[in-house]
Amino acid sequence: MQQPSPADEYATAEEISDAVGRLTVEEQIRLAKKARILIWGTEYFNPLELLGEAVKRALIAATGDRRDKERGRPWPKNRVELPAFLSESMKSIADSSRESIHQTQTVELEAIAGDTGDMDSALNDEGYSQPDIVAQAIAFEEDEARISAAKADVAKIEKHFENDQDVLAILEGEKEEMSAAEVLSMFSIDQKTYDSARRRLRRQVDKLMPGRSLK
Repeated sequence: MQQPSPADEYATAEEISDAVGRLTVEEQIRLAKKARILIWGTEYFNPLELLGEAVKRALIAATGDRRDKERGRPWPKNRVELPAFLSESMKSIADSSRESIHQTQTVELEAIAGDTGDMDSALNDEGYSQPDIVAQAIAFEEDEARISAAKADVAKIEKHFENDQDVLAILEGEKEEMSAAEVLSMFSIDQKTYDSARRRLRRQVDKLMPGRSLK
């Protein structure tokens, strides 16, 4: 993240909340996708949790309400667009989380290894194994392939719903393999609205892709 400048104008809590509410579907999806990649090896299990943490840090900086001694990250609204700011903030938070986890695990492994200092043997003795980075990379590539296939599938029906924001939200969620709960949370859609939009989408899929089953 860029260094602070004396000319920076930092956003207020109200400005942050308003700007978050005005994020487009595409911007929200890109941030969620970035968060999904960044959470590997961190304490976060849900991409939206990391994104929410970035927003919370900005609000902490704006209000000065440092709960549990959490660090705030002020948003210099005059020189950085909110999506770029949140993206960099998520990266910094994720990096710090990995470093913290790594430090904790190193101390624990050193205690397990004892005087021998053989951490690999100690891990095997305890029934653990180190993460397979190659397997993680393959899983990521497979996820990217599924996302590409989903984009190709929904291209036929996006035009029909270009003015239906609720259905567009579902389509974008399908592209990124988001769960229904994630779509509801990210786009502030209630269950009734979601179900209605999904029925409209299913009917259109039945017309354009006969025989296809939409989950």
